[in-house]
Amino acid sequence: MSPSAVKPSYIIVGAGVFGSSTAYHLAKALPSASITLIDRSPFPCPLAASYDVNKIVRADYGDKFYMELALRSQHQWRTNPLYSQYFHESGMVNIEGSGLGRRMIQNYVDLGVSTKAAVIGPEELKKRYPLFWDTDYSKAKDCYVDPQSGWAEAASAVKTVIQTAVDDGVEYVEGTVTKLLFDEQGNCFGVELNGGRAIEASNVILSMGAGIAKLIADSSPERPDIQVDDRIIGAAVVTGLVKLTPSQIEEYKDMPLFIHRVGGISGEAYPPTPEKVMKFCRDISFSNFYKHAKLGQMISTPPFEQENEGQSNVPKALRDEIQTVMKGIWGRQADGMEVDSYRICWDAFTPNQDFIISAHPRCNRLFIATGGSFHGWKFLPIIGEYVVDLLQNKLAPDLAQRWGWDRAQDGAAQGMLKPTRDLKDLEEIENRNVSCDSQC
Repeated sequence: MSPSAVKPSYIIVGAGVFGSSTAYHLAKALPSASITLIDRSPFPCPLAASYDVNKIVRADYGDKFYMELALRSQHQWRTNPLYSQYFHESGMVNIEGSGLGRRMIQNYVDLGVSTKAAVIGPEELKKRYPLFWDTDYSKAKDCYVDPQSGWAEAASAVKTVIQTAVDDGVEYVEGTVTKLLFDEQGNCFGVELNGGRAIEASNVILSMGAGIAKLIADSSPERPDIQVDDRIIGAAVVTGLVKLTPSQIEEYKDMPLFIHRVGGISGEAYPPTPEKVMKFCRDISFSNFYKHAKLGQMISTPPFEQENEGQSNVPKALRDEIQTVMKGIWGRQADGMEVDSYRICWDAFTPNQDFIISAHPRCNRLFIATGGSFHGWKFLPIIGEYVVDLLQNKLAPDLAQRWGWDRAQDGAAQGMLKPTRDLKDLEEIENRNVSCDSQC
């Protein structure tokens, strides 16, 4: 059999936004290829960053490059039945003090895109949205409003994309990848799952977000040249879900997505979902650094040693921060809301929040597609197209440079969410409080 007749094969590790979109678009582009998508549970995996009740879908960026990219994706959310069934154009309000709103409007103008976005004052905002009559506007000057932005039902959308990929011939494998497999020349030729099962392919794509650093370190700690180093930081935010009463659902059903980033509030409130819950998110992230035993370097990943990666083990300091967000956005109205569940949500954060869509330059047949940095989810409809371009050597040079493994880390697409604290510090606060309570 000639080399050209060999059936191409692909393993995609991680079925979140990058992995599921890649599987979907790869199956469309190469219907005869062997494509295996792997994650830790039946899809969609509840431990993934993409698994959520809802996520923001907006084109509002201070970075013109990502605005243009998001406009492409937003078009799919509105017009493609695969995605539009999950999209809700609720409108978005963003209160912040850096002049970002005016820069975003100028970006729309520079791109020649018609927009209904506007910057208004707090009093005008209260007239438009009387629901927020008791919101804390004490530090607010400008309020950015875009009625064309909104949110999508996150887990449901990802599940549908994966199911469509499976229907198109992708094999979904449930299992935890514990090791990458390398040949004598150091090239990657497959993966090993817990239990010892090996799966081989001519191309391996890592889309497992905050877990990539650990997997590479576990697989080949003796090779410093292939390690993640500071390219990816496992970072997390905390969210809280409130189950709404029938009267609350009726009252809040037409609310916009509300982002409040002044006065120490730093958080978001999402409109009610079909499951009748309202999500709150604290927009101050944190890392989880520890020394990898075999590599001897500090890496930040989710606490894999804990049950469900510790996502439900939320320190009181973080639970209190959700209360800060609720009260800052809703004021006295938050008194009637009780958080039903909290979650720590981990993502792969890059230094300048650009994605990584790159061949590994020092390990043949290994590719990286990750780096959501808390803003990548909205690109679910299109991000896999760029990964497929990479795999077919068609990725535009400017994109290959911007999303490369080795690159300059200039700029900031989502800099306000860069982690500045660590999970162990938050846990130590709780431990000190518990110790004090037991002794007092």
